Amino acid sequence: MKLHHIGVPVKEKMPDMMNFEPIKCWATDPETTPGRVEYLFFEPGSPITEPVTSVPHLAYRVDNFQEAIQGKQCVVGPMEVVPGLWIGFFWEDGNLIEYHEVPKA
Repeated sequence: MKLHHIGVPVKEKMPDMMNFEPIKCWATDPETTPGRVEYLFFEPGSPITEPVTSVPHLAYRVDNFQEAIQGKQCVVGPMEVVPGLWIGFFWEDGNLIEYHEVPKA
């Protein structure tokens, strides 16, 4: 498990955001922003709901998504954004945490 980014919801789209059409979300690339911040804009009708759409979160990349989320208090998800990319949001010690697993190469 590795800290991947800090997710920050915003009210307007920003330059260089990528569109994740299946979840109606636009996001910056945390690998190109200072501090590994991923800014997120959610379109109406997104399956991503509160608290994710308004509360910042820490995101961890994991090797085994199902193992990482075992026994955690899920608030949104889990869901497969694109084939092989799984995400889910959880409350842990009062903090909003995202776990995600990227497709295997």
